[in-house]
Amino acid sequence: MSTATRRFTSRCVLLAPFLLSAGCLKPNEPSPPRDGIWQSTILGRSIENRPIELLTAGNGPDVVFIMATIHGNEWAGTPIVNRLAEYIAANPAMLEGRRVLLMPVANPDGYAKKIRHNVRGVDLNRNFPADNYQTSDRHGNSALSEPESRVLHELLLKHRPARIVSIHQPLVCIDYDGPAEALARAMGRYSELPVKKLGGRPGSLGSFAGESLGIPIITLELPPNEERLSPDALWTRHGRMMVAAITFPQSPPGE
Repeated sequence: MSTATRRFTSRCVLLAPFLLSAGCLKPNEPSPPRDGIWQSTILGRSIENRPIELLTAGNGPDVVFIMATIHGNEWAGTPIVNRLAEYIAANPAMLEGRRVLLMPVANPDGYAKKIRHNVRGVDLNRNFPADNYQTSDRHGNSALSEPESRVLHELLLKHRPARIVSIHQPLVCIDYDGPAEALARAMGRYSELPVKKLGGRPGSLGSFAGESLGIPIITLELPPNEERLSPDALWTRHGRMMVAAITFPQSPPGE
């Protein structure tokens, strides 16, 4: 991919939520493919009507879901997901036998305001109907009380991904839930982050997907302040690990 094309693609991915919120696309209406492979769909909207976008490429049976910024003040993962979209577009052979789902921003209101929770003060990563869900002001008055968590819940039930990576900060580890230890260690081969089993938090996506649904899920905890790094620096540090998550159990291209 040329430098100009890469910059254009990155700009499209980053500007898409603002164009969509202006009414260019309706919920569940796909946009034209990016770089010939990426299909953008608005799965729903936040409380403040910001779009929640999903990028989809490939049509194979091995479904991989990678998302970022369910906590709006942990946004270092968003440029990583955008760069991953560019990488896959430049290396489409990775899609053989696979379908890749990317969500650059799972909490668009929190991302816009740089706050952890949504605008109602609910931690979206405590609002899932896991067996350990606990009602509270912070967790919501019921599981799936928030539109943003409902979008993710519906996505998981519809697509049934074979593995999930959710990018967070700042605990500096590759955490896992469900049958994901092998995936965590495969990713760890391309990262300085240690593999740790932190344990499922009440109502978290890890608890719901990993323990309730039995889907291997990684909670990728990047170091603090990594949002200050450039997209290039973030990709240099973490890109190979993200590619490994997609190609698992095979090694990334070039190995």
